[in-house]
Amino acid sequence: MSTLSPRESPNMPVARRAFPIAALGILLCATGVASQDSESKSGGTSPRWYNPSKYNPVKLIKRGPKSANDQLASDGHLEDALTKQLRLLKILPADKELQDACSDFKDLANCIAVLRLNHNLQIEFTCLKWDVTGIKPKPVADSCAGPARGKAMSLEKAVDLLKPDANARTESKNALKQAHDDIKDASS
Repeated sequence: MSTLSPRESPNMPVARRAFPIAALGILLCATGVASQDSESKSGGTSPRWYNPSKYNPVKLIKRGPKSANDQLASDGHLEDALTKQLRLLKILPADKELQDACSDFKDLANCIAVLRLNHNLQIEFTCLKWDVTGIKPKPVADSCAGPARGKAMSLEKAVDLLKPDANARTESKNALKQAHDDIKDASS
């Protein structure tokens, strides 16, 4: 069985079948030489269409921020200082470890803000944690309003859901600012 197209016959000269392939090769080579010539004539300073330092594919892959537990585990001094500081302010109960409280949080500042909101607004910590992380903690009260469709929500929306009479925007902003200040104080 032959793989010749209907236009080609077995008697067609080989050169005639190879002509389109050769023409394509010559065209591609000529284009490459022409671009090299124009680059060498201009001193090689013409802008390239691809600049590896500008379009580095490794830089396009974003490495997300470390989770709260990763941040605490990577810096033992930060964990100790932050735990001591939050316990002195009575924000972190003495029977709770900071690593356990911050499990499932993607950001350490959010974890501390939730701890602060729990203390300031008397909102159940596990309920607030569930709404902000989207992950249901093991011991959670039946009265907790979980996030819609299991998706995490912002601090502001979580506070608004769990404590509708509070000014959610102001409280969440203040808690986040205080959390960032707490982290800065503990790391210095």
